[in-house]
Amino acid sequence: RTMVVIPTMLGSADGVDRLIESLEIHYLANRDPLLHFALLTDFRDATSETLPQDAAILDAATSGIRALNQKHPGDSGDRFFLFHRQRQWNDGEGLWMGWERKRGKIDEFNHLLRGATDTSFVVSEGNLSLLPQVRYCITLDSDTRLRRDCAKQLIGIIAHALNRHG
Repeated sequence: RTMVVIPTMLGSADGVDRLIESLEIHYLANRDPLLHFALLTDFRDATSETLPQDAAILDAATSGIRALNQKHPGDSGDRFFLFHRQRQWNDGEGLWMGWERKRGKIDEFNHLLRGATDTSFVVSEGNLSLLPQVRYCITLDSDTRLRRDCAKQLIGIIAHALNRHG
């Protein structure tokens, strides 16, 4: 089982719509029952922990993931996921922001896959019981396009006997 993850920042409901559309395009080009897609998100940096528009933006992301899961149901659980982190105070930057930005999202997601319960993800959408079965992750930037059947090729390379250690 493989999760294609897109670490990104949420800044507007329109931006969320584009991310949801991008997830669907990735899926349509890479249909496989063992392939799942997730947004790993933070809000943009801010001078306060929350902003008035945060709730509406997060609601758009959650609703978008739910709609994708209804439109393209998986045989073995949800195909699409959202993992959103809370802002944390950063003394060095003097701002509220996601811990370690992109690297932090990926690091915390990997810990989540290994069963951690102490990450800064505060909102999750999708059937989380699937997470322990995820063996591989493919990380994309939000402007990257995953070409047709490219995920299968990447997984094949990762799983090839010459790439195994021990």
